[in-house]
Amino acid sequence: MERLENFERALKDILDEYENLGKELEKLRKEEKNKTTKFRELLGKKLVYSMIITIFKRYDLIDK
Repeated sequence: MERLENFERALKDILDEYENLGKELEKLRKEEKNKTTKFRELLGKKLVYSMIITIFKRYDLIDK
């Protein structure tokens, strides 16, 4: 049971972080800072989170 709770917490953290990265990237785009190192680092992190979410969806661990 504890393992499932840990998974649920981790999944929530991943989904929250993915959303936060999107907001931060949008903010940087509005400031026309989309060629900065910070922007590129955040974009890379968002892509990694996107891949993780895609794997969870593939195995029906989260809603599609």
